[in-house]
Amino acid sequence: MTIKAWEGPSTVNGATVMLGVSCEDRPSKNGKTGPMVQVGVLVKDEHPVEAVRSGADVAVCKFCPLRPSLHKEAKEKGEEVAEFPCYVLPYRMSAHYKALLPMEADFERARDALTGKRVRFGSYGNGSSVPRDVLEPLLKVPEMRTLYEHDWRNPDNQWMAKYAMASVHSPEEREEARALGFRTFHTGDEVGEGEMLCLFESHKIQCVDCGLCNGSNALEDGVVDWGREPRKDIVIRSHR
Repeated sequence: MTIKAWEGPSTVNGATVMLGVSCEDRPSKNGKTGPMVQVGVLVKDEHPVEAVRSGADVAVCKFCPLRPSLHKEAKEKGEEVAEFPCYVLPYRMSAHYKALLPMEADFERARDALTGKRVRFGSYGNGSSVPRDVLEPLLKVPEMRTLYEHDWRNPDNQWMAKYAMASVHSPEEREEARALGFRTFHTGDEVGEGEMLCLFESHKIQCVDCGLCNGSNALEDGVVDWGREPRKDIVIRSHR
């Protein structure tokens, strides 16, 4: 079942976006995350595939260097960039988008659907593209959540360090994010000091059973077992 939690102006550019909940009563078939409830934010006025083509996805992804258009531009300029663009493929959001379009928003129902669950925030889009007073109450109610934040430099988003991993793209960015109180996440093949490989990569442990990509909450929520080290930052191999 799909639930529209909120609809309103993007914090990035004011375009209308939709915050949706899915897999609340039918487990996700995502082989990596496992059966987590999914929360994503989509541009309302264009299908996700068209939004990527036109650049309208800036409303939910801002200036993430893994946005397909920015990734392609960087490669053409010969700039250092990840091997692949974002691995969240917009065509996979088609059914979710079509379900959300005609719905009225029901924030209370969405919050109830997340309460006590294990939730993947950011199944599409950047969480900070919706206002804090919308997002934070939803982040507080799950048993556990995963979340990645690309716009972590923005002072308005640094409250998210408790809940989100800062997505970084260089050792310098990692140190900068850590100085702001974030744990970090990046794609690549090198695991540096103070980092560890995603446990799905190393042990086939799904996100639903892991919980390490949970910001500083991973230090407190009691989900740390399997001999894991919750203070470490997370690396996942580049993939599509």
